[in-house]
Amino acid sequence: MTHEETRFILSLFYTKGVSSTFLRRLLDAGGCRWTSKSGSLTELADFCASPSEWLAVKSALTPGKEVCSRLDQTQQWLQEPGNNIVLASDVVYPAMLREISDYPPVLFVKGNVDILRRPMLAIVGSRSCSAYGRSIAYKLSAELADKGLIICSGLASGIDTQAHVAALDSKGATVAVLGNGLHSVYPGSNQSLANRIASTGAPEAGALISELPLDAGPVAQHFPQRNRIISGLSLGVCVVEANMRSGSLITARLALEQNREIFSVPGSINSPGSRGCHKLLRQGAILTENAQDIVDHIQFICQAQLAMSYPQFGVLNKTNNNVPERFAGNKDNVPAGCEAVYRELCEDGVSMESLILRTEQDLSVVSEKLLLLEVSGFVAHSGGLWRRKQPDE
Repeated sequence: MTHEETRFILSLFYTKGVSSTFLRRLLDAGGCRWTSKSGSLTELADFCASPSEWLAVKSALTPGKEVCSRLDQTQQWLQEPGNNIVLASDVVYPAMLREISDYPPVLFVKGNVDILRRPMLAIVGSRSCSAYGRSIAYKLSAELADKGLIICSGLASGIDTQAHVAALDSKGATVAVLGNGLHSVYPGSNQSLANRIASTGAPEAGALISELPLDAGPVAQHFPQRNRIISGLSLGVCVVEANMRSGSLITARLALEQNREIFSVPGSINSPGSRGCHKLLRQGAILTENAQDIVDHIQFICQAQLAMSYPQFGVLNKTNNNVPERFAGNKDNVPAGCEAVYRELCEDGVSMESLILRTEQDLSVVSEKLLLLEVSGFVAHSGGLWRRKQPDE
């Protein structure tokens, strides 16, 4: 995307009266061709919901002082390492998020932008969590990150913080969706964690993302909107600890509306902090005691997501009932694109670092291929080593 095209979309984004619905329609139709010097104004008018919105759109074509100032500030922010703007029409836009009806047309990203198209699992819960909740959130997130999933959460205190920290401690990656602009971190106590997540010097950097303007503050109504992005990015949402008024229940409801899997961790029947989780279980959420409970339910969804986001992996072989076959140990049926990684594996196990050196592929690529091999039944992971599975396993 050219500088002019980016500035045009952002001019619309920053103009009061231009809706997200308009921007979605515009980008769906290849909106970057409508710059102030090209495209048809009549076509632009067709995307507007009202005459007042059309007036706002026309004003964005020749932006005023306030909008120009915000555009210049954004351009300055983009000069910093790791800062990106991702439009819904970009190839790096998260495929899962693009499926929801109210997907954000613009994402501000700080960190590893490529990570947004990798399979994610959301871990959410109460800010005021118990020691039990913190322990479970950390354990689940660490185990899931160890299996190659990206942990997604909201950078809030409590369960969210434990989820992010566990993923990083496990040498995995995590995505934090903020309810404010990326010029600040909320809560402020998580500033160092945010820096760690988005560190471009880390072996595998994560990302901070927001749909809000850079200078937007942590206003109450931003957080339910933020929650739809957390669930939209993810294959499923796991609620670790939540009372009946927890915002995590909103995330779970949104996940259900988005046709995502919902997982819930049970707690004590005497704990008010677990009543939200128990409500979800009564409503049909998947009872979750360990990471394997989650992996068992998302593995086939995960395969489809990998095939959609990474076509180089090819289409997995399927049986007549449309369930991927398990070909453990049969190298002739290794998923397309994964052969080089599979060749370097043995029964004793190989570290991630060794695989990167031997295959001469990036960490993110090797990680994706190992995840696909694992959910397809070809490899297993334990003790920090990856090994081939045997036919009788």
